[in-house]
Amino acid sequence: MQITRHINHTGRRQIKRSEVQIELLEDREVPEFRVNLKLDNSNLSPEADVYVEAYHRNTSQRFEFGTVAAPIPPDEMKLDQIDLSGPTLFRVKVVDNSEHIGRLIASAEGISPRAEEDEKNESLMIFRSAPDMGNLTWKMAFEDEKPVLCINSRIPEAKSQLLGNPFFQALILPAAFREVLLFVCINDELDEEEGWQADWLRFANKIAPEEQPDDEDPHIIVGWINEVVAEFSNRHHLCDHLISRMEEQSHG
Repeated sequence: MQITRHINHTGRRQIKRSEVQIELLEDREVPEFRVNLKLDNSNLSPEADVYVEAYHRNTSQRFEFGTVAAPIPPDEMKLDQIDLSGPTLFRVKVVDNSEHIGRLIASAEGISPRAEEDEKNESLMIFRSAPDMGNLTWKMAFEDEKPVLCINSRIPEAKSQLLGNPFFQALILPAAFREVLLFVCINDELDEEEGWQADWLRFANKIAPEEQPDDEDPHIIVGWINEVVAEFSNRHHLCDHLISRMEEQSHG
């Protein structure tokens, strides 16, 4: 149901990324989404209403999700009322209508949904909050099990930000993917037919315009890696999501 009343934004709490997980289901005639809400209700009225909004540019679609105490998704979550020509972002709002109609008491903005294939991609890499990194924001570590993307533990909610914040995703993931592929392709001591190295090459060959070249020329190898990273970025609309989030912030 579309909510049209004015919402007062005074004194709202910021909902953490770890409290919201949104999955976008695009492999159907009309895209749908799923939401997993784990709201910290310690400072929220249990009777406050919860809404999830999908939006792109000037179009949006709002869905009622019950209350803080009893979050209930609607029967249908089809995205059939917004512009789907670009990346879809989400926001979550908690509204207290008990004393002041439309008083916004908590919200999260600019949430990037996870696509169904993201779980497969995430299995290729471990995300870890790491101490003692000084002012370095992130770095790659290569372990026997799989590559580890280490994020400075000084960054609040580092892993949740990486999974749901367009800024983190666009500025970190392409560089991290490039570093892993360079490590695999240039390191002669690695076994490219077994272990996580083989998983990464299968993943890269699956999304690359052309399969990995059988060539030792570093210029050719780097060129192929750049094509893989570009295709990964295109599939996940990384720059589009980043621009949408920046435009949203610039308009207040």
